[in-house]
Amino acid sequence: MVEINPVTADIAMALLGEDIPAIGPRLKTRREAVSAVKKYVTDIEGMVKYGSQPYRVMFTRQPDGRYVMVIKGAGITLEILRNLDELTVKRFQRSFKKRLFIITSFFEEGDQLECLALTEGMGAVLYIPW
Repeated sequence: MVEINPVTADIAMALLGEDIPAIGPRLKTRREAVSAVKKYVTDIEGMVKYGSQPYRVMFTRQPDGRYVMVIKGAGITLEILRNLDELTVKRFQRSFKKRLFIITSFFEEGDQLECLALTEGMGAVLYIPW
């Protein structure tokens, strides 16, 4: 199993466009957020680009009761996000109607939380066929 980013930061989620969930770590600075997104994109692209089999996204329970978002592909498993609480997992599953979502990062800008998928167009867009 490969850990993409062992960030133990809080997780943020936003709905973009017509209810497309964008989910990722909530980081302190734009620099940290950009770095995390670049790592996500590189590792996810490597898995889906060279894998001949489809990938699956699932949530596994951690020992403390929270969840990890995992992407399983041909011979590789990526732990994408750790420490998701049950409410965030339920919100994500409820909004996942179009089988499309974005792995991105969020950062604090003054009193606002900025989503890099929205402000910079940065993130990994994943489509999950049934």
